[in-house]
Amino acid sequence: MTTIASKQKTTNFSPWLIACVVLVVIGLAAWIVQLTQGFDVLGVSQTVSWGVYIAAFFLLAGAGSGLIILAAAADLGWLAALQGQRRMLLTAAIGCFVAAGVMILMDIGKPERVINMVLSPNFGSMFVWDFIALALSVVLALVYLYLGPVGKWLPWAAAIVAAAVVIVEGWILSSSAATVMWHSALVPVIFLLEGLVTALALIVLANGKAAVGRILAVLLVGVLALTLIELFTLTNAGEPEQVAGVGLLLGGSLAVYYWGQLLLGLVLPFVLLVWAGKNRSAVMAAAILAIIGVFVAKMVLLVAGQALPFMGAQVSYMPSLVELAGVVGMLGLAGLVYLLVNRYLPSKA
Repeated sequence: MTTIASKQKTTNFSPWLIACVVLVVIGLAAWIVQLTQGFDVLGVSQTVSWGVYIAAFFLLAGAGSGLIILAAAADLGWLAALQGQRRMLLTAAIGCFVAAGVMILMDIGKPERVINMVLSPNFGSMFVWDFIALALSVVLALVYLYLGPVGKWLPWAAAIVAAAVVIVEGWILSSSAATVMWHSALVPVIFLLEGLVTALALIVLANGKAAVGRILAVLLVGVLALTLIELFTLTNAGEPEQVAGVGLLLGGSLAVYYWGQLLLGLVLPFVLLVWAGKNRSAVMAAAILAIIGVFVAKMVLLVAGQALPFMGAQVSYMPSLVELAGVVGMLGLAGLVYLLVNRYLPSKA
């Protein structure tokens, strides 16, 4: 029986491993093209310097944070549906964090700049605090994975630091006073909820539990409510820049993406989870749509915010094939790290 189980485990492991390696190779090839030919091969410009790479970074970092928070909540007795899944959640979080870190290296263009951040950090910069929070969250996730809960202090510490990662990232945007589409106290809160949405959607894809789907549906309503509140606030602010930004979202060049992520990334997944929650295919579709919706929401927020100072010209940003290949590669890296850590890292718990 042991031999059969071992063979089945190897059989299930190998195809996923090969698929992830192929995706990583695609991403590495894209990065090499970028490093050798420069930023001209990317879709970013002086107007929109943060594009699909940063959106993918936010998505991956948010997912990693959400997975750790959910693992801690289960160990603290708050989420019975996720008890016994600590290893899966933490290894997936580590994979997401590693891929998010490499995604940033691809975005800055010169990876050696990270060395300067480590050797001579500017603690007045929120980017440095984000880097510290991300690195500390990876360390705590590894310790948590190896030792287990260790009472209640380790789940609490891991969850607090993980939450700090996405809150600081949202804070970086919301503190940009010159960018009205980012300058909102709701941005860090939305980032945290979107991280939990992404994490829950990944869990649904992994096990399809109805209880997890119901929690996901509730969080989708929360994100939708905050998104509409923020839209209402901007609409009634009366400032020309904010009116222009709302026009960009509702009827301008970003309208298709904005309405798409609202209707297809929030409303439709909620409907599928509530009215077709017993149908596994519908639940899986809802999870996929939720993840895509969060990614598109990040893209819309980034592009709209950068476009406002340049409202004299119509916004146009389209990710290049190199950028998309880079993102695909980092998704593969997240999966590869998950597979390897889950399989080979020992655990006392």
